[in-house]
Amino acid sequence: MAKQDYLHGFTKKEQDRLIHQARFLEPYVYAGVDLEHKARLLEVGCGVGAQTRILTRRFPDLRIDSVDLSEQQLAVARKTLKSEIKGGRVRLFQQDATKLKMADAGQYDSAFLCWFLEHVPKPLETLKRVRKQLKKGAKIYCSEVFNQSLFIEPYSPAYLKYWFEFNDYQWSIKGHPFMGAQLGNLLKEAGYVDIQTEVRPFHFDSRQPERRAVFAEFFFQILLSAEKTLLAAG
Repeated sequence: MAKQDYLHGFTKKEQDRLIHQARFLEPYVYAGVDLEHKARLLEVGCGVGAQTRILTRRFPDLRIDSVDLSEQQLAVARKTLKSEIKGGRVRLFQQDATKLKMADAGQYDSAFLCWFLEHVPKPLETLKRVRKQLKKGAKIYCSEVFNQSLFIEPYSPAYLKYWFEFNDYQWSIKGHPFMGAQLGNLLKEAGYVDIQTEVRPFHFDSRQPERRAVFAEFFFQILLSAEKTLLAAG
């Protein structure tokens, strides 16, 4: 199994942050996600199982097969989803998404990818492989980043320099820090139809001081999650 460079690393602190992130942004990620009448979902890039747990809670009739390349992340997911796995609602698989081949291909009526394609060297190939696993007419939901849109006022050259290095390094390891901007194009090229994209911006100023402070701290932790990786890369 090929090793994939990962911007944020695999420390326990980072894995805990991913779980917190999923809970924190749940209202934004799941607005418009309707899997109420779906039975079999393929989740690609499940990581530590943070989104998987939310999916099982929100859609109690859904059975989920979740895939990730990293054994380190899957080990945490097995603990996070222990009861769901025992109850038969979730199965975990270690696979490379660009070579995805599920034994139950053709039986999935839905798919879910969240902040995953930004870390994949071949996102188009990944979306093509996911499509091959789905039933005709299945629905896919993708949430992705567009890092160009993050800005902090008042103007801070130091922050912008750090953010540039953050995004530039992700690009250098064949990631896609601006994946959200090209998602519609990739879905079309991969053969999906009836594609709808939506930008969901956050904007907080002095009218919402408490909420602004919470979001500032949240994004601060995202920035710091790459600190050791960036320092090691010079």
